[in-house]
Amino acid sequence: MHLINKYKVRNKEFTFIEVNQKDIKVTFMDYGATIMSIFVPDESGVMENILLAYNDLESYIENEMYLNATIGPNSGRIKDAKYVINDNEINVEKNFLESENLHSGSDCFAFKFFSYEVKELKDSTKVIFEYHKKESESSFPGNQEIKITYTVSSTQLLIEFEGTTDKDALLNITNHAYFNLSGNIKDKILSHSLQVNSSNYIELDDKFVPYKVSPVNETIFDFKKERDFKETLNEAVYNIPTLGVDHPFILDDVGFEYKQIILKDPISKRELEVYTSYPCIVVYTHNYPDMKDLLFGREHVKHLGICFETQNEPNGINIKGLNNSILKSDEKYYHKTLYRFKISKK
Repeated sequence: MHLINKYKVRNKEFTFIEVNQKDIKVTFMDYGATIMSIFVPDESGVMENILLAYNDLESYIENEMYLNATIGPNSGRIKDAKYVINDNEINVEKNFLESENLHSGSDCFAFKFFSYEVKELKDSTKVIFEYHKKESESSFPGNQEIKITYTVSSTQLLIEFEGTTDKDALLNITNHAYFNLSGNIKDKILSHSLQVNSSNYIELDDKFVPYKVSPVNETIFDFKKERDFKETLNEAVYNIPTLGVDHPFILDDVGFEYKQIILKDPISKRELEVYTSYPCIVVYTHNYPDMKDLLFGREHVKHLGICFETQNEPNGINIKGLNNSILKSDEKYYHKTLYRFKISKK
């Protein structure tokens, strides 16, 4: 079952698509192929939103935090805002610290309108978003056909990322959902616990760009076993420049069948499992809030949410030995990520 509502802001029409399935309600927006909300039950069956959300639609137009939006053509930071494909140097927008590229800058899919189609199936609903990226309107090479398919079924949300290009191009797509399992942003994520199937992370340079793979052992980034966030974030705020976690984790086992992330909230008992075909997940703990008003009257401070940006290794095109994220003109891009929600048994 789904409902469609349309709203006008700044003389532009925005479409909201609300999907209801058993124990889950998800609302999407055509602008940025964005997830506006995910409602799932707590241990008492109370349905609450477990995403951060702005208080007004206008805040999503600039969307400085890329809140819950689709990110591409490239996800993450690019060193010196340049890279090489087929011996050609590509220079893109320097939208971060006046020297680096972050999330593709103004070319980002988060700021584009997608066409949409809704398909009702027996036990699920598919919302299919499509966008035609024109090379003439972007600093990133290639005319590209991009498709983002969300499938909502009982207690889970599947995202499929697809693309083609007419010339070799950098393509590394993710979703930037900010999770908070307390429900309706009742608390920070400090009480949450996290487990990540990763023995190695990528260190960041002085411009916060990934540059070197290192083991997580004996660092605050060791989440191989379940750990509470409170200790990690308190240490991070005082000891690392990012003021929290904002790092790529290289997955130990690559494949959609592997459970890569477990996030738990001990109060609501909500639990999130993340599965993905990607080899890497950037974990970001909402370290730099943009101070725009949030839903539920919550004061907008840091560490209210956590992102799991499933993707190829960011800046891998500039790091020897990592995935370069180059899609050939005769290839098809396909990855998928699954969010599964459940009630924790402990």
